[in-house]
Amino acid sequence: MKFIQMMDQPVAPGGLVEWSPSTVGGFAHWENDTRSTSHNHEVHLRAALEHRWRTGREGGRESWLGLAIEFDEPMSVPAIRAALTRWIDRHEVLRSHVVVKHAGLQRLTTPPGSVRLKMGRVGWYAESGPLLDQLAGSFDRATAPLQWPAYLFATVARERSFTLLFAGDHSLLDGYSLILAQHELTELYHAARERREPELPPVGSYVDFSAQERSSADSVDVDHPAVRAWADYLDANEHRMPRFDLADPVVPDGDDADGDTPDGEPGPPQSSVTLELLDDDHANRFTAVCVAAGGSLFAGIVAALAVAYRECGGGDVFRCITPRHTRTQGRWLGALGWFVSVTPVAVDSTGTGSFAALVQRATRALRTTRVAADVPLLRVTELLGYGGAPSFVVSFIDTRHAPDAAAADAGGARVLRSHNYSPDEVYIWVNRTPSGVRISARFPATGPMHAEVSAFLVRFSEIVRAVGDQSTFGPTVPWTGTTP
Repeated sequence: MKFIQMMDQPVAPGGLVEWSPSTVGGFAHWENDTRSTSHNHEVHLRAALEHRWRTGREGGRESWLGLAIEFDEPMSVPAIRAALTRWIDRHEVLRSHVVVKHAGLQRLTTPPGSVRLKMGRVGWYAESGPLLDQLAGSFDRATAPLQWPAYLFATVARERSFTLLFAGDHSLLDGYSLILAQHELTELYHAARERREPELPPVGSYVDFSAQERSSADSVDVDHPAVRAWADYLDANEHRMPRFDLADPVVPDGDDADGDTPDGEPGPPQSSVTLELLDDDHANRFTAVCVAAGGSLFAGIVAALAVAYRECGGGDVFRCITPRHTRTQGRWLGALGWFVSVTPVAVDSTGTGSFAALVQRATRALRTTRVAADVPLLRVTELLGYGGAPSFVVSFIDTRHAPDAAAADAGGARVLRSHNYSPDEVYIWVNRTPSGVRISARFPATGPMHAEVSAFLVRFSEIVRAVGDQSTFGPTVPWTGTTP
């Protein structure tokens, strides 16, 4: 399945309808909910509130994730309404809202069956460009985390097919949620159309998880292994988060760290790249080298990144932050929510005589800091008195075992992400899919960092392909200096 910036792939023209959730009487009939907010959600809300105070602009700086599903059949309006309503009832996070108050955070929740969908006909589009502009603008406006709903549905209907789209603020969901949502929404729609019960397993509530995670995290102290792992990492990196540090990025005079210009308007959106790095055969060949070295595909990807980083002038030690899922119990596996923690990674390529040796170092690095994901980063920074945030992130996920993964990967669905305005963030997503390995990245659109990240991604791609080409499914790949 592609993970792609919203504007990077067109939606076929057709009749656009937006489906907006609402409840009778607004928040008047919602219940006060004593369950705590997750640390991820809290830091996200406070950042959005600070942005509003500083710029006078509503919104979460376009921090939404989304989904597009293609249906090769005419659209049934009653079935779409029933499917989306039942999905909202199925996932409590879509019926819950957190308000930031002077005394703290207050959660409000409304029960299943109370959310209705308003059908708003936008119009017929004969071209993909204006349609995509309309969709992206609507999603940007509808997903501000300080409001409810912070999500929106849309359909684009044609005579014999239609596209279902969804966007939600990151505080409500993560990428894995959307990979599973493709199967859920498809099954809910077909069940509604066929007037049968959907064949879906029960799921837990992210609201319950948030309270559980918060209680556990608030009970730890500086001696917790996760906190110590972060402290050791920060001590070794001059007490700062890793950056993409081939050179210091140039930020135009007057711009702030959030990418806003002095009048509060955003700077240029980041550049976006999405491509298929390896087909399935080459992905298997590359993985075989990594496994023979005692590692995994992810360890091999990190090793290749470390080589590319060194060759591009970043030095012998490659440092980044990597997300780790927190779906540690069966009831969370299919739940919609932000089940993500982060861990630091550092790989020293000094003195490595083979790619296999570097894979082994990457494997140890990933294992050593895995414990750091056991405590949310906000709680870690509270305990350590550190206020930094990740700016160089490498994510890896294997989607091959998700329901309907092959159909989605063949073009049946794609995960969407909003544009971003950061002047210095570098995010790289690596996805193992049924068809191979896909990568997606966002990075500054201007200044030296743009060219540096572009060259780094090209070199990384060359290294991964070269390792796969030399694979004999067993022997160590010889190290030749600048190429594996």
